[in-house]
Amino acid sequence: MSELRFEIDPQEVLRLQGYRRPSDVPTPEVLEILQTGLAEAREAFRPRWLYQEFEVEGVDAAGCRLRGGSELLIREIPGRWGPITRLGLAVCTVGDTIEERIETLFAEREFPLAYMLDSLGSVTVEALAEGFHRQLCAERLAQDLKVTPRESPGYPRWAIEEQQKIFALLPTQRIGVRINEYCIMTPRKSISFAVGIGPEARMGTSVSPCRSCDMQGCAYRRAPRRQALAPAWTSAVGSLVLVSLGEHTR
Repeated sequence: MSELRFEIDPQEVLRLQGYRRPSDVPTPEVLEILQTGLAEAREAFRPRWLYQEFEVEGVDAAGCRLRGGSELLIREIPGRWGPITRLGLAVCTVGDTIEERIETLFAEREFPLAYMLDSLGSVTVEALAEGFHRQLCAERLAQDLKVTPRESPGYPRWAIEEQQKIFALLPTQRIGVRINEYCIMTPRKSISFAVGIGPEARMGTSVSPCRSCDMQGCAYRRAPRRQALAPAWTSAVGSLVLVSLGEHTR
């Protein structure tokens, strides 16, 4: 098992709550709910990740063929990722404890905290995926290899039905993640993704997949956007640093 430290940005949490412009200042009541949510997240989140690399036998505009016969239909790989020799698959999750807590809060009609924890879960699993991707990039660069931006099933170039192939290739039961017939993961706050790897692979300019995603009107889009100075209210809240356990499988 390996450890990964990553940070939760409270600005991202409130952005999902609708505070998207510099002029959108949260009230003291909202900040109190956010602080409560951060405290609960520290206890309830169980971030885990699982990762495995596969040798690539062939790539074309329709997808990628792996050694062993599996084929992932990620479109436009040559133009977007460049030449790759390996494909990395990962699944990240924050666990199901937080979902049980959110359900309890809804049953108790504690809607503000329930929605805040839901946003926290979304931000946390994305931060975990970004943190792992950043760490992977650094590790492979030390081996003279480059890692491409992430791509997930459900993105414009990769059908959601392809999720089933990831779960057929990875032993996701080790981190408690499963998938249903509609290709929806449980726990809900989970992310799966692929990256290309190779000496000449195209790394991209940002670890955020938003910069290379064509999905219009996405409520979770975080880039491109101007990075402004942190608003004054963030000093009263602070950030949350979590430690995730994970493993590279073979």
